[in-house]
Amino acid sequence: MTFRQFACNNVLRNKRTYAAFFLSSVFSVMIFFVYAMFIFHPEIADEEIHGSVATGMIAAEYIIFMFSFFFLFYCVGAFLQKREKEFGILFVHGMTPMQRNWLVILENMLIGLVSIICGIGLGLVLAKLFFQFAGFLLDVQALAFYLPWQAIGLTFVAFLFLFAAISIFTVLLLRKRSLLDLLQGSKRPKREPKASVFLSLLAAGLLGTAYALALTADGIYVVVLLLPVTFITIAGTYLLFTQLSVFFIGFLKKRRHFYWNRTNLITLSDLGYRMKDNARMFFLVCIVSTVAFCAIGTLAALAGSIQETVLKTNPFAFEYQTKEGNSLESKHLSLIETSLAQGGFSFEKYEATMRVLPNEVNGEKVGVVKLADYNKLAIASNSGQLQVGENEVFMPVRWFGDSVENKTLDVGNHKLVVKTDAKLNPLLKGIEFERLAVVPNAVYDELKGLKEEARYNYVVPRWKETQEISVKLQEQIHHASENYYYSARAPIYRQLKQMANTALFIGLFVGVLFFVAAASFLYFRLYTDLENDKRHYGAIAKIGLSDRELSRIVTTQIALLFFVPIIVAIVHSIVAFVSLQSLLKVLLIASVVKPTAIVLTSFVVVQGIYFWIIRNRYLFHLKRSV
Repeated sequence: MTFRQFACNNVLRNKRTYAAFFLSSVFSVMIFFVYAMFIFHPEIADEEIHGSVATGMIAAEYIIFMFSFFFLFYCVGAFLQKREKEFGILFVHGMTPMQRNWLVILENMLIGLVSIICGIGLGLVLAKLFFQFAGFLLDVQALAFYLPWQAIGLTFVAFLFLFAAISIFTVLLLRKRSLLDLLQGSKRPKREPKASVFLSLLAAGLLGTAYALALTADGIYVVVLLLPVTFITIAGTYLLFTQLSVFFIGFLKKRRHFYWNRTNLITLSDLGYRMKDNARMFFLVCIVSTVAFCAIGTLAALAGSIQETVLKTNPFAFEYQTKEGNSLESKHLSLIETSLAQGGFSFEKYEATMRVLPNEVNGEKVGVVKLADYNKLAIASNSGQLQVGENEVFMPVRWFGDSVENKTLDVGNHKLVVKTDAKLNPLLKGIEFERLAVVPNAVYDELKGLKEEARYNYVVPRWKETQEISVKLQEQIHHASENYYYSARAPIYRQLKQMANTALFIGLFVGVLFFVAAASFLYFRLYTDLENDKRHYGAIAKIGLSDRELSRIVTTQIALLFFVPIIVAIVHSIVAFVSLQSLLKVLLIASVVKPTAIVLTSFVVVQGIYFWIIRNRYLFHLKRSV
């Protein structure tokens, strides 16, 4: 047998252990390759989608590559730790350290090469499906299939370099151990896991502080606190798994009525060691899962709220505003109405007149509109109607922290008290003024000799179908000038929807990659302990452990392994989404509750199915051995 054949046989003999590592590598290569196919596609140069899609996918390529490096590097290092006894036996039979290093490099490159080939092949098989899915999300015609030689070359070279770098770094970082330590391997006696009371309390304090800051942050302060809260949460999560979890298990073991109840003695005795041994893995799974949940949940929320957001920020399908004396006013209005009529679109027209005050508020010019006119527009746009007292004026909030509440505004001969409501959006904008004010009808009628602006709003039930008409009108009306302003909802909606769906398309597969990596960590950790568990439970079975008790103990331990990091990640994500919701309110974006719930529920269901499959297979191997 040659040395290369020996390396190949090593991989084949350990195929169950390497399975999750291999599949994760294939999935990483496939996602990288599919994104590369989009970037190099001949039709992607179309300016309609090139800017957002290509840039986003290039960014995703870097993220996938860097994440794959650290993920695979961690896995390879963990594999080598579990093979210490194997290396010790090989050293007894005459293997030199240089041969051991060469063996590790050959094995890694073999797995890497097969992963690259399988990943590219799977990407080619699924390419058409990805193109159609992207076309659906981006609201463009699906891209045609092509032979992506550039994408194949980039993917092959990039991941070949990645696996080579991982192999070299792994060999350089291999620690020198005595032959006795290597032969003992995982059978070396372990110290009883102990936790620091101070660090355990610090973990609870850090997580409590991070949650309190995130939940109490409002509006733009969410962005300010983002990095500090993230770092505090990461530190608290690390201490949670390395200290607080071990401390809690020790606390339970001191409660004899619980610890000595049925099989709890066996479960908790082993659980403390497992938590200590797997603390870093739990930490990685939790953080990676949190990133996946937050990324996909946020992008799904943004994509799902585009229509509601556009309806709030653009309450009418077509808007035309003009100053007095605009000679093109009649022509432009006729052009809009004729285009809609010829296109077969029914519409309703609403008009409002505004007057520009000579005085300012917070350095901004103010335009006033009659309460009756404003409420007509509110009814037409399904917005909230206003009630303004005789000595009051309503001003919509323009930005977060806008402080005009209870100020006074001189309108003609009246001094009115300013009222506002952050939940209501301004239905009108100005050409010569920045801030809108809604005044009582009688006050408005008394204003004379002021500059006026007329606003024409069109309600079109089938406004989503007016994209082509809207673009033509923009070209004919030239969108805006010093004397008038024109806007249409359909192009804005299409642009925002395309941007949000692009981000969702890119983030979805990156998030899924993170989740697959987290699942691979769990699979690897479980199956590397299988041989020890066979000996452990085999010995206990000889003194009377039944199959039912074995199933209960193993199910409990595997459930904790699978769900503790995920539950912590879900709690982190829920806090993040609550904080995000307060920010999105300021940006006039709809609620994230529904899409967030769908995303988290989907991940929990998938994790539950994965747990059930792995649990059954693991029990099968254990019971067969016992």
